[in-house]
Amino acid sequence: MKRLIPTAAVLLAMTGWNVAAAQQPAQPPARSITNITGQLYRAQNANHYTVFLVTPEGVIMSDPINRDFARWLKGEIATRFRVPVRYVLYTHKDWDHASGGVVFADTAEFVGHVNMLKALAPPAGNPPLTGDDAKLDANRDGLIARAEATPASAVGQRFDLFDYNRDGFVSGAEIARGSISDVYAPTTTFTDRHTVTLGGKRVSMVYLGTAHSDDSAVLHFPDERAVFSADILQVRRLPNALSPTVGSFIDALATITALDFEHALTGHALAGTKKDAEESLRYLRELADGVAKGIAAGRTVAELQKSLTLDAFKGFERWDTVREAHIASVYATLKGTK
Repeated sequence: MKRLIPTAAVLLAMTGWNVAAAQQPAQPPARSITNITGQLYRAQNANHYTVFLVTPEGVIMSDPINRDFARWLKGEIATRFRVPVRYVLYTHKDWDHASGGVVFADTAEFVGHVNMLKALAPPAGNPPLTGDDAKLDANRDGLIARAEATPASAVGQRFDLFDYNRDGFVSGAEIARGSISDVYAPTTTFTDRHTVTLGGKRVSMVYLGTAHSDDSAVLHFPDERAVFSADILQVRRLPNALSPTVGSFIDALATITALDFEHALTGHALAGTKKDAEESLRYLRELADGVAKGIAAGRTVAELQKSLTLDAFKGFERWDTVREAHIASVYATLKGTK
């Protein structure tokens, strides 16, 4: 005879399991340090990467990524190489690459494009909350309180990074500024090019224009024949969005590929070679050329999304999810509607 378990007991057991599961500590992100060549290393924090160059006088590194990772990396560098971090070179201001630099502020000089300072300035004006952010404002006072910020929302996930004045509320101005309140401001800025030298090594920073962010730079390690770009340079992976235009991305990648390098180091996913960087540039040029020809032939966006398959790049990550959006974006740019 089968023993029947009361429904209440089942529910209680399930509830207990759910509570226990919720109390399990979150798994730490995957972290590693990989030697690229010579004394140049690539460091991983889950799906984010940075690079650093070890010299006898200290370390030149790029993006700190976030505060927790920066503490980990600082400890690893101290243990493995026994030299301090002397320079932090920013690729751009985005919170998921540039946060946490304060960890290195006791020993390092921070270098970024001059446009970073404008982005990090106090929020200006009083713009209203819009879209999904406005929906979070339950009491309609024009602010998002911490209790109103749902965990699924960007504000809920990064509340403290938006809350510039740390008053427990996020305003429209703070949202417009972005979740960059843990980005340590550069102490040295440049407009076109800047070279750092330390311990007989050089690293050059080259401005990339407005692609992705108007403060984007590529780091060039001439002796190691390597470059590092956090979001613009991809290896067998298409960019999420071509902001502000496909032309800005073409110009940026043309600037990168004009440099002398072999190692193409990225802020996400795979690293590769100069050939990979050139393939990414080829995708953008064939995309722009294909859309331009389609417009000249009188084709609609929908028609081009079906016919302009760009099959040579089918093996690239995101090909199946962003290709049509890229076509629509380029179409809008060339037609003057974007």
